Amino acid sequence: MDQPPLIVQEPPPANRAPATSLAARLLNVFAAPSEVFEEIKGSRPTIANWLVPALITAAVMAASMVIVASQPAIQQKIHEQQEQAVEKQVQAGRLTRQQADQQQAILEKFGSGKLLQVVAGATGMVFGIGRVFWWATVLWLLGRWLLRMQFPYGKAMEAAGVAGMIGVLGMIVTLLLQVNFSNPSASPSLALAVGDFDAKKPSHLLLAALDVFQVWQAGVLGAALARLAGVPFLRGAFVMFGFWIVWQSLLIGLGTGVGKLFG
Repeated sequence: MDQPPLIVQEPPPANRAPATSLAARLLNVFAAPSEVFEEIKGSRPTIANWLVPALITAAVMAASMVIVASQPAIQQKIHEQQEQAVEKQVQAGRLTRQQADQQQAILEKFGSGKLLQVVAGATGMVFGIGRVFWWATVLWLLGRWLLRMQFPYGKAMEAAGVAGMIGVLGMIVTLLLQVNFSNPSASPSLALAVGDFDAKKPSHLLLAALDVFQVWQAGVLGAALARLAGVPFLRGAFVMFGFWIVWQSLLIGLGTGVGKLFG
């Protein structure tokens, strides 16, 4: 059976200037995302549309991880979780007591103080910038493979960058919850209803995946996909949420597997 033809979206005229400023786009994405992405699609390519949001995302993620890592109560909770995990490995016969003591010494050395904050900050910067590239690639591939519509990767970068502001707000809210509850697992999700969150339980990971801001951002990315590909919003949202569900399922499976392996 013949495959439907791949429709190529023509690039916009190079002499068309954006109607609104970048700051306005970063704010309007919360209230009128479809209009923002329609404007991105019809305007000339602008590196700042993805670079500035990527830097903001990286800075907020890095700052959040450093602040969380510097909280004594959270450090103590992480230390207790590490001790419990190592003790379970000893009881299961995977580690000897001497190996467990050595592992604990290494965790204590690298899991607290300035070194932990430096590692957390660097990790936040890398993941913050990589997050924009990840979602841009997802948009571009979903448009090409599932919607059979081709649009420039640069436009996907711009859309992913602007949509990432939803995630930035989510990181700030998550940080406030983690500091307030002194719990590194706290998030604006259904996992808040769990008294003692266990990252090895699939049900707990599923509740954590139902994060208000993650769902919101998936919807906004669906609007971006629909506008860039020139399809109805419901079609773009259906494709994006379908991918999001599959992706979250893979993460839950991976988290469960890692938890069983080391826990």
